[in-house]
Amino acid sequence: MNDRSGIMAELTDAERASLQVVLGEEKSPMRISYAKIFTPEKNDLSGKDEYSCMVLIPKSDTKAVNAVKNAIMMAIKGKFGDKKPNGLRIPLRDGDKDGDGGVPSGAQAGTSPYGDHYFVNAKNTRKPGVVDEYNVKLIDSNKLVSGDYVIAALNAFGYSNKSKGVAFSLNGIQKVRTGEPLGNSFDTDSVFKSLAPQEVAKETDDEMFD
Repeated sequence: MNDRSGIMAELTDAERASLQVVLGEEKSPMRISYAKIFTPEKNDLSGKDEYSCMVLIPKSDTKAVNAVKNAIMMAIKGKFGDKKPNGLRIPLRDGDKDGDGGVPSGAQAGTSPYGDHYFVNAKNTRKPGVVDEYNVKLIDSNKLVSGDYVIAALNAFGYSNKSKGVAFSLNGIQKVRTGEPLGNSFDTDSVFKSLAPQEVAKETDDEMFD
């Protein structure tokens, strides 16, 4: 996912710098999902093992949204020039929409954690730098999971292989705080209910062996 061949040929220093995006701040971090940050997973399309995560961006955070959109535009310009190819794949997706450019298959648009959010998927064949809130390297994979809040350093780049588009590489993550875990955890409240205590039958020693 780090195909940068031909990129940035016509970009100014300022435009090149805008390809690097830091999402989140100490008081307004970003939530992550589909976190595969410590152990890579094989990408079926590329055949490569990749570290990755989804970064959820509140639509109310216009600074972050505009930074992502600008990085995408600069990546398009650097890779394809002024002529935007047809069918170009764009990485910024809308959590309030279904289908192409919307939530993943099986998810419901407009509901938690996607509602009122945009999101991007960031990947890298190289392991990203991962630190905690004290800037100490994180080694324990249980300390950073889907649902946690982070500051994420990404880099936009254009690609042209079987398809054409823009993607984000995942360069580094700083955990800010623990969030409600996201994933396939079983919701017991949706299935089970409180059972009324029942009187335990008392048995005599003789009855036990009848």
